[in-house]
Amino acid sequence: MTVPQVSQAKASSPGARAGFWVVAVLGVVLSAIAWTWYGLAFFEAQTEQGKALSAGTTMAGTGELMGGVPVALAHVGGLITLLILGWKGYRARGIVLAFVAVLVCSAIGIGVAQVLWEGQLFQLGIDNDTYVP
Repeated sequence: MTVPQVSQAKASSPGARAGFWVVAVLGVVLSAIAWTWYGLAFFEAQTEQGKALSAGTTMAGTGELMGGVPVALAHVGGLITLLILGWKGYRARGIVLAFVAVLVCSAIGIGVAQVLWEGQLFQLGIDNDTYVP
């Protein structure tokens, strides 16, 4: 007894393909927000470090916790969503498309955040000696 073969074209879902690209486009916006939030968390840690030291504590780790964790969660959540939709819509090619989409979205998000933070996105933090008024 043989199992009928389903062609790859029939196995893919047009709805999943549309959903994939909707999520990928929304990923650009969400990535820009996540990377800007990352910069904001490190900026906050940098500006509050003087007060924290006066109080006998430090802001070390605040930027990573409040900025790095949301960026990581946004990337993981987006990747998982795109992997599922990519597999349903494109099969094996969708896996590669998911990784590429997350990389492109993240690169655009970093670019937007760099513009908003005047090129200082990865310079912000408690070890930055730049004067902050």
